Amino acid sequence: MLVVGALIGSLLAFVTRPSETAVIKVTAPSIQYRATHLLQDDESAAQRRSFDRLALDVIAGPVPKAAMAKLGASPYGSILNADSSTDSSSTDKTANSTQRKAGKALDAGIPDIRHGQGKITVIGQSPTFWVSTVAAVPDPATGSLQISATGGREKSIEVANVFADELKKFLGQRSVERYDVQIANATRARDLLVTQSSGIDAQIFGNPDPIAVGTLQRRKSDLLVRIDQANASISTLVAEGAPPAELHTFQAASSDRVDQIFRAGGTALTGSQRQVVGGAIGLFLALALLIILELVGARIRDVAGTEGAARMPVIAEIPVVKMNRADRFVVATAADPASLTAEAYRSLRTSLLAMWQRHPKNTSISGESNGARAGARGRPLRTLLVTSPGPAEGKSISVVNMAAAFAETGVTVIVIDADFRRPTQTRYFDRPRSPNLADIDLTCAPEDLEAILQDTDVPGVRLAASAPTKSDPGHAIAVAKAAIAAAEQLADIVIVDSPPILLANDAADLALGVDASILLARSGWTRRSGIVSSADLLRRLEATVIGVVIVGAEHGTRAGYYGYYGYYGYGYGYAHPGEVSLMKRLLPWK
Repeated sequence: MLVVGALIGSLLAFVTRPSETAVIKVTAPSIQYRATHLLQDDESAAQRRSFDRLALDVIAGPVPKAAMAKLGASPYGSILNADSSTDSSSTDKTANSTQRKAGKALDAGIPDIRHGQGKITVIGQSPTFWVSTVAAVPDPATGSLQISATGGREKSIEVANVFADELKKFLGQRSVERYDVQIANATRARDLLVTQSSGIDAQIFGNPDPIAVGTLQRRKSDLLVRIDQANASISTLVAEGAPPAELHTFQAASSDRVDQIFRAGGTALTGSQRQVVGGAIGLFLALALLIILELVGARIRDVAGTEGAARMPVIAEIPVVKMNRADRFVVATAADPASLTAEAYRSLRTSLLAMWQRHPKNTSISGESNGARAGARGRPLRTLLVTSPGPAEGKSISVVNMAAAFAETGVTVIVIDADFRRPTQTRYFDRPRSPNLADIDLTCAPEDLEAILQDTDVPGVRLAASAPTKSDPGHAIAVAKAAIAAAEQLADIVIVDSPPILLANDAADLALGVDASILLARSGWTRRSGIVSSADLLRRLEATVIGVVIVGAEHGTRAGYYGYYGYYGYGYGYAHPGEVSLMKRLLPWK
């Protein structure tokens, strides 16, 4: 998971790397220049004019478009949150951010215009790349407007003067437009008066009422006076002409008025640096996910953790062994006595016998009632139950290998397959499923059990096959307990394979009818909560438990899955033994 997380982080960093043009903009020089063009209005105009509107005209509308065209940049661009604020710290951050965002447009050869919070960033056209930030600062108290351009020395002077010239031109055009509107309005008003006077002349002509004629003539006299006044106003407007823009250059930007400023340039990571950083981020996220998964479903992995969860000793560790799929039902202890698996089960056999002799319950039994037969060392281990918290934790394979390990010492062994829900012992010993435990009854005598026992290819080991999977659970368990009692008289040791103790009551019931039990836990598979619950259940039943066996232990190497169980899981009645879906292999916690 850690390796995959690091690779994904590196891949994302590689895919999202910026273009070369964007990197150039981010790593712009830290030394820049500011040129200022100062415009001033006369006192009467300053009282009428909105200087905040003048600052907005500099960064939005026709003025920046015309300036862009004159500077060799495009008049098209995106407007971002334009207003008349002039906060320097926020505008500097906005300008740097907009420069980074303009990389894709420059890659395509299209200049971009971005402005916001009282500033506009002018990006020149590739390949003559340049960047300049234009700011408009109004001062209504003095009737002035500062247009400042920040960038390269010569380019900032040019940009400041061009923007000032375009603003004056725009204001002049707007003044002419207003003058034309005034002329048109005055002419329209005069024409309306002339039309009304002509209408009165038509009413006077042929009117026989002298009183009405007198009234009409007085109205006409008033209209003639107003017509004369309108003509006088039009004559005055025409004589005066269009008013000037009333905004002139007080001090133009020049090379002797350029301020050198310091601006910290950005830093851009190289491609390899980005991949390293991306890999580190991916590694960190994968580690966090791994910790979360471990906390949500903590699993048994080592001796200390297993003993702490079960509160009982670990008897032995069965190592991870890689095996082919075709060899998963081979009894390795008998087929390959020199293998690492065989040695591990011999170690388990030795630990079982040694710990059983010193077990407190065995000592008390020998001291109370069997002292004459067993002496001070206690009586020998005759019946052993093998169980685990859940499925696919190594019970069946451990049973057959333990049987082979005991048999090679010369003792006789009977294996009873009491897991009728998912029997597998016949597959390991390559024997038919019949005769089996279903062929005997609750009054099983040694001779009855002898009739259903099958010899195996492992010398000294015989098998009592499990009852059919559809057997009645209560009857099947009772028969298995009777078979255990009878088998004790036919062999030196009886090993019982049982279902998972947390999934069925079978193992808990059988644990009360045997000398001792061992609890198996598969490293990296068995949940810690499962071990805790299983051990607590056996303690509540007061069953004799020798300890825990860790199956699939890894001793410092990535040895893969535990050989026999790396290829199949454990299910009850829904899948053929040994066949498990790919999803279950990839997501074992499901």
